[in-house]
Amino acid sequence: MSDIKESPRIAVCGVGAMGLDIIRVLHSRHANIIAGIVRPGSDKAGRHLGELAGVPGLAVPARADAERALSDARPDIVIVTVSTYLDDAQYEIFSSAVRAGANVITLAEEMLHPFATDNGLARELDALAKRHKVTVTGTGHQDAYWVNLISVLAGSTHDLGSVTGRLSWNVDDFGPTLAELQRVGTTAEEFTRWLGSAERRPTFTYYALHTLAEVIGLTPLGPAETTTEPVIAQRDTHSGVLGTTIRQGRLLGYVDTDVLYTKEGVRLSISSQGKVYEEGETDYNEWNLTDSDGNPTLHLRNSDVQSAHTTCATLVNRIPDVIAARPGIVTIAELPQLRYWTGLHHA
Repeated sequence: MSDIKESPRIAVCGVGAMGLDIIRVLHSRHANIIAGIVRPGSDKAGRHLGELAGVPGLAVPARADAERALSDARPDIVIVTVSTYLDDAQYEIFSSAVRAGANVITLAEEMLHPFATDNGLARELDALAKRHKVTVTGTGHQDAYWVNLISVLAGSTHDLGSVTGRLSWNVDDFGPTLAELQRVGTTAEEFTRWLGSAERRPTFTYYALHTLAEVIGLTPLGPAETTTEPVIAQRDTHSGVLGTTIRQGRLLGYVDTDVLYTKEGVRLSISSQGKVYEEGETDYNEWNLTDSDGNPTLHLRNSDVQSAHTTCATLVNRIPDVIAARPGIVTIAELPQLRYWTGLHHA
């Protein structure tokens, strides 16, 4: 287990929209950013992170040779904001950091609970991290808003029958790659064909439900079940991240609904809407709990949530928890209650 340090040496791998926001948060809180890593061939290679993130004075170059950058910088922890799933490419990024003796904290949604899909790469990464005595953890907006706040809410009731969540996030806040994944701009017919033929990976909320079950202490009867519905534009709507107008009748995005049944009889579900927003729309998280007879008991709504920023801030505040955790892949279910990291103000 690594000791918590007043000012850990931090490397950032991935300097897209989320990586740059994390750099701005870290810099504003006087964190010790010592390396930036981009993919080979990136036009950002060689440019200073301060220039890319719009923070004067941060003269740390983005480097495309990850192993050399890690060897030279010797970070205590590497922040990874590259992609969603633990595939071969993501595994290589994580394993490079682990072999360099660095802890890893990531926004990759699958890493919230990578064992939920029996991913063989997760078992390999877990063993590698244990050998190198470092920790790998996934976190983000869902840490607070889809798991920990809800487990506390559940802990305030004596009879839990179901937990039902509804949430919405603006595709324009997360970059063009995610907009394409949400099928923004396609026709309803194209979406139907895609949905019928695509070999889809589990949704973002799939992993959150399995983590929520773990935190509450519930035993899943099987994997979460998913249904998907399109969100059709009722009027022409501009997408800033794509720089185009989504015409009436085409997709603004879609809604995934995941349902997880448990041995204890508690039904967990989340409906996640990811779409291009129309004027006046904002992010929200809404949760309803019932008792075992289906009677409403508790309600929680977080309105006007800044999902992209809370994702980045949550990751930053989790850094000391990950550094202090046991070696291996550690889910947020094992970490302390999420809290504000005050230590950075004394760096």
